[in-house]
Amino acid sequence: MTLKKIEAIFPKEKLDAVFNALTQLDISGFTYMDVKGRGARPREMVSSGRGGRIEATHNQNALIYVVVTESQLSKVIDAITTHAGTGAAGEGKIFIYNLDDAVDIGTKKRGDSSL
Repeated sequence: MTLKKIEAIFPKEKLDAVFNALTQLDISGFTYMDVKGRGARPREMVSSGRGGRIEATHNQNALIYVVVTESQLSKVIDAITTHAGTGAAGEGKIFIYNLDDAVDIGTKKRGDSSL
């Protein structure tokens, strides 16, 4: 079976919704972190001191990594796009990679059985 790695970057305020959606799916797990980036989404205005406001140099985003079988790919992408997006441009990206192999460190299982 083919393994797929999904990397999804989206606004940090959508992390809880995406997290909850992914936990409802029959996947083994995922990794997430806070990241900073710059893309098409407008950056927020932040306080610059003495009452001034300037545009932030970056956006606060979330990054999720998940490895799934090819049969799980569509439902994971649907969960992310449904819960991370509102339809506006610049809300993030999903990148999908083919994986040659995966190894569970504890059990030493390989491939889809490692998930």
